Amino acid sequence: MMRSKVAVELHLLLSRLSLKQAVRMSLLSGEWRRLAICPPDLVFTEETLFGSNTTMITDPESMAAEFLESMNIEFITRVDSVLRASWSTSTMTTASTVNKFVVKYGLGTYHRHHIDRWINFSTESMAKHIGLDLIGLSVYEDDKYVVPLCKLSGPNGSCVKSLHMANVWLKLPPSFSGITNLKKLSLHMVSIDADDLQCLLLSCALLESLRLEDCPLSSFSICQELCLLQHLSVRECPVGTIQLRAPNLTTFQFDDCPAQIVLIESSKLLEATFVFKNIRYNWCEDALDYVLAELPAALPYVHKYWVC
Repeated sequence: MMRSKVAVELHLLLSRLSLKQAVRMSLLSGEWRRLAICPPDLVFTEETLFGSNTTMITDPESMAAEFLESMNIEFITRVDSVLRASWSTSTMTTASTVNKFVVKYGLGTYHRHHIDRWINFSTESMAKHIGLDLIGLSVYEDDKYVVPLCKLSGPNGSCVKSLHMANVWLKLPPSFSGITNLKKLSLHMVSIDADDLQCLLLSCALLESLRLEDCPLSSFSICQELCLLQHLSVRECPVGTIQLRAPNLTTFQFDDCPAQIVLIESSKLLEATFVFKNIRYNWCEDALDYVLAELPAALPYVHKYWVC
């Protein structure tokens, strides 16, 4: 009874702590570790672990390698100190459940052992919202961390409702069976083959929202129907064509990269946002002609056009 009361009180205390304070508590409190207490929202960033006075590592190549690696080690140590209380490294299981699990920091393929372990924790703890942004990585694909999507596939990722990936590489394994309950997917600066992207989207039957930004895709064409997709944003992607069948699509955001837009059976599309960014166009002439002449033909059902 006393143990249960202490656990409740520690949970209440935990909800009022910042993650940086939680790290300190995990190091100091033996009771914390014995009760396997874990914060409900785990957002590991440079600011949450080191404080707002530190400088975000956006360009690792400009920093001394020795100092950078010491920062990486300290970041990994602090993340592990929070997870260690409720994570069994021998059985790879946890009794804790979390709502959100996010890592945003400049790690890479060299640190894949640690990142793999954190992804295991996120799925074992039944996190609903998972984010992985390895900000500051090299633009070379060989340096990008390859996300083990098998860890999020089928029963493993059955609790995942939203997924945000940035500065990583996605490759679908042969055994990939979809992220069963995924409703929201966001990919930023993610390297992924066009065929793999199509398989990923078609295997997520409940997907309602999709955001692609600055992904090196030459085309975005989905042959089969995305039945439940309602919100679509394709920005800064060098795609020549956007083509998909989404009967429940209601909002669509895009820029002037695609030369052709084909949205089949999208009669529920009410709102489209066109982000004008290409400086080779004359705003007063070319952009206006595009909005007045080409967009209505490509998106005949839209009620509202927004031009930014």
